[in-house]
Amino acid sequence: MAARRSKGPNRTKAQREFVSEAEELIERMRTDLADLEDQGAEGGDVDPELVNGLFRSAHSLKGLAGMSGAEQVSTLSHHLEDVLDALRLGRVVLRADLIGLLRESVGELSELLERLGAEDDADAERSATERVTALIERIEQACQAEPEGEDDLTRLALDPTLVRALTEYEEHRLRENLRRGRTILLVEATFEILSFDEGLADLGRAVREVGELISTLPSPGDAPESQIRFALLVAGNVDADTLRGRFDQPHVSVRMVSRGDLPPAAEPAAEPPGPPPAPDASGITTSESAVAEPAAAEPAADTGEMESLRSISETVRVDIRKLDELMNLVGELVIQRGAVEAVARTLMGESSTARIGAELAKIHQTLDRKLRDLQAGVLEVRMVPLRQVFEKLSRVARRLRRDLGKEVRLDLHGADTELDKLIVEQLVDPLMHVVRNAFDHAIEPVDERVSAGKDAEGCIRLEAYQRGNHVVIEVIDDGRGIDADKIRARAREVGLLAPGQELSDREAFDLIFSAGFSTRDEVTSTSGRGVGMDVVKSNLTNFGGVVDVDSTPGRGTRITMTLPTTLAIIQALTVAAGDQIYAIPMTSVLETLVVDTDLVQWSDGRELLNVRGEALPLRRLSCEFALDSKPSVPGKEFVVVLGLGDSRLGLIVDRLLGQEDAVIKPIQGPIPDVPGIAGATELGNQNAVLVLDVTTFIEDVHRRRDAA
Repeated sequence: MAARRSKGPNRTKAQREFVSEAEELIERMRTDLADLEDQGAEGGDVDPELVNGLFRSAHSLKGLAGMSGAEQVSTLSHHLEDVLDALRLGRVVLRADLIGLLRESVGELSELLERLGAEDDADAERSATERVTALIERIEQACQAEPEGEDDLTRLALDPTLVRALTEYEEHRLRENLRRGRTILLVEATFEILSFDEGLADLGRAVREVGELISTLPSPGDAPESQIRFALLVAGNVDADTLRGRFDQPHVSVRMVSRGDLPPAAEPAAEPPGPPPAPDASGITTSESAVAEPAAAEPAADTGEMESLRSISETVRVDIRKLDELMNLVGELVIQRGAVEAVARTLMGESSTARIGAELAKIHQTLDRKLRDLQAGVLEVRMVPLRQVFEKLSRVARRLRRDLGKEVRLDLHGADTELDKLIVEQLVDPLMHVVRNAFDHAIEPVDERVSAGKDAEGCIRLEAYQRGNHVVIEVIDDGRGIDADKIRARAREVGLLAPGQELSDREAFDLIFSAGFSTRDEVTSTSGRGVGMDVVKSNLTNFGGVVDVDSTPGRGTRITMTLPTTLAIIQALTVAAGDQIYAIPMTSVLETLVVDTDLVQWSDGRELLNVRGEALPLRRLSCEFALDSKPSVPGKEFVVVLGLGDSRLGLIVDRLLGQEDAVIKPIQGPIPDVPGIAGATELGNQNAVLVLDVTTFIEDVHRRRDAA
């Protein structure tokens, strides 16, 4: 059936705009927090820009919520900003309990957003208030300072004026780097005033490649009137000569200020954040087109402001419901275009009105071109990249890696592949189930992998790409694979397989999508309850997708999801069975054939057609809906070859009528769901026709074949 948008809270326009922006900030916070947790878990240095990024996001969310009247979101964000500020200044230490508190707070912010605009529920409101109050109390306790030992920075070989100009945050970063025994270098550079910004930016990028840029300040040294001098304070494991060799600008000097020769500061109980950025130890790797890495450290606030200005000038937020309404209007215009074409053909067929018909046909051609441009533009606006879904899966993978104690790398490819916004929203849960199952079921423990001659680290590859009118998403693991014999044995135990009934490996693999079916002997917090994979299939089927499984024991499993790119206006093939007309989405039509009736063969009670050496299962559309078949050409069969993923089906119809633009709409009211019907559409002649659900037809062929 066609997917339907669930009805959410009754929000005002201002609330919808606020939620849209706030969700992006929370999503960014989740990503930064997951990276922060990974780096802290590895016991190494934590990138200070992760903490700064979290702080900026909380600050932005606080202001945004305050302007929008979302008081609880604003209050909680304000306290979250306080503890993050204390963390970035070294007043508190990054420990596991603090990470947990941050994660809970971000989760509660997300819950508050979901409830915004919902109908008043006193119990729910009271419960939310209690949770927020409890979180705020815990945050206030966490903000209690754990003062770091004070070092006399004036003992450094630095101009006292420069030391006094350092901010509290810069002083903290300087002390932290000294405590960790890093070399402190002073880079001084002179630029022409009219062009200093480019030169300073290049210098900053070169510095960040080898260490942390602690501070950038105008140098107290003398410089000619047409020039300006800057002093850059740098920390890293590099000497002055090596650093100087990385600069191609003239008038740049580098000298060592300290090689950690100050007395170490009082050691805190756990290591607070510190640069430089550690390698990503989460096991998440990306291709060039996959999820972007966090931006390089930019201490200057001006950069963030410029990015915001660019965002305002290049993007416009549009409520998806407005796009739905716009697409519905385009759909109505598409139908009227068909009506104009039908009238033009009728007029041209009459000698008395042929001239009028010809003029109308010209108008129709112009209308057709313009409407197709409009249709393509609206469809493009609805398309969104899979990047955000991939980022969520990255966080899930990190958590599973820690919880299950498995060495697993998640490779992501094709995050820029685009799908209809509505499909992307419904894709998160199916992909989540598949990735969780791959971690828990497929990837073996390290000792088992090593004894099998595999790398200790398992790999799960998630790849998205365009194939014709569909998007394909593959989840491939190098784990233990699926044991088809074990599935068959389990199926017999639970009654899914009759005694003596045989299944091929591929048919056995399909059983993992049966509700309640699981081969696990024990239930874990991750999987094993027999729920999940059936949800994957049902969710994908709801919007016209299909899922296939292929597996080799000992080598791994490939799960392939084939999805339509959009649920809006589609090209449809109109066919007739008896006196009824039906529409078939062209995205599922591979070809049409006209064959002699005597070429249709019978085997095990099924009709088959040999097509280029392969047996194509056949179904008669008239038989599916108990219609009297009325073949248009005696002795001939009209076959529409349908395909989803690797599955094929030949649908025999009485007539092939042509292609039409179709706007699939769900059938509403007291009419029950009819198997094989995805919805309805209106043709150019103002007649409503039913749209066939190709997925149902193909799956039914598999079921009948398995039962034969």
